[in-house]
Amino acid sequence: MRKPLRRLRAVLAAGAAASLALTAAACGDSGESDADLSFWHIQNLDPGMSTWQEFADGFAEENDITIDVQAIENQAFKDRMGTAAQSGDVPDIFHTWGGGVLAQQVEAGLVKDLTGKLDCIDQINPIALEAYTIDGKLYGMPFDAGVVGFWYNIDLFDAAGVTEPPATWDEFLVAVEKLKDSGVAPIALGGADQWPGHYYWTYLAMRTVGLDGLEAAAAAGDFSGEGFVQAGDMVAELAAMEPFQEGFESAGYGEADGQSAVMGEGAAAMELMGQWAPQAARDNSGTEGPENLGFFPFPTVEGGAGVSTEWLGGGNGYAVAADAPDEALDFLCYFMEPENYAKAITDASLTPVAVDVASVAPELNQDTQKVVDSLATATGTQLYLDQAYPPAIGGTINEATEGLILGELTSQDFIDMVNEAWAAEK
Repeated sequence: MRKPLRRLRAVLAAGAAASLALTAAACGDSGESDADLSFWHIQNLDPGMSTWQEFADGFAEENDITIDVQAIENQAFKDRMGTAAQSGDVPDIFHTWGGGVLAQQVEAGLVKDLTGKLDCIDQINPIALEAYTIDGKLYGMPFDAGVVGFWYNIDLFDAAGVTEPPATWDEFLVAVEKLKDSGVAPIALGGADQWPGHYYWTYLAMRTVGLDGLEAAAAAGDFSGEGFVQAGDMVAELAAMEPFQEGFESAGYGEADGQSAVMGEGAAAMELMGQWAPQAARDNSGTEGPENLGFFPFPTVEGGAGVSTEWLGGGNGYAVAADAPDEALDFLCYFMEPENYAKAITDASLTPVAVDVASVAPELNQDTQKVVDSLATATGTQLYLDQAYPPAIGGTINEATEGLILGELTSQDFIDMVNEAWAAEK
């Protein structure tokens, strides 16, 4: 999943951030509707949700068809897609992050090969297509890309005497202690959803063993190295400081009392989250969010192989079911029509993956610009592990990280669980 610097800069030319609002789940099943097309997406808060519905309604009217649209919260979407994939009955169009999850869906014969079938594909930067390309064939259409970093409330940092973003892990722990002493929750976390927590172990592994070490471990299916144990120890060390908001264990990411809402309300000083975080914090809290919001990369670890210019991240796109009608392909290109895509970018705070960025986004918002500026010196990327790896592996990493955070697992327990999951996949 790594990209050399020139490729990362090419991605930046197309745009490098998105804002996905993630809360209430929709009901239904891909096989329950009599509609001509079924469409599952995770843009489930307004204004994005209404805009996506508007696109579906417009396309349906133009083509005299019906579309069953399901706007689903992130974790609920992953759960439902897992069930749908196991049953062999997936929606005609569905959200995808690419990577190992998409590859497994392709291997199961569930996803249509889009190679040469999308008239609009030339509008999309080729670099953005890489996460959706498997064995030289295209299986998804991206609509944004970005990275995970620490979004922080500058005013709360200043009040606690943290005048500069921490650059090293030791500095980060000192900052956490200062923030806690000031009376604010240092970190917002949606512990119940698991995936937000996995960012911590992933990044610490990236900083201890580096991207090459992570890639080698995945290739071997063996995470027994000292650096991976160290990453688990550091997650446990952080958790022992009790840095998260009260009740984080039962809070989701996008709930009323969840991670993004806590951040939006100014009740926590920072969160480790993707490019969509500022908009999600505003939407989920019903506020304007922190007035003074900053962004910094995950800290480095002394003696580690990783550097701060290596980022965890990924894109967002749509895949099409293997047996979906041609209208599903037409809808993807309808979504990418300049007028529609420009509206999507504005209403959902997306950063475009278009070749001609100026035609759809002549000016980026300040939060997106922070991410783009941070990526200007990027030297490598890693797709979210719960998407890069097969679902059973990614799910195990999420679950095991939760165990580390709650003090229910040791670092060696974590490694054993992940290695056992890899062994079962072979």
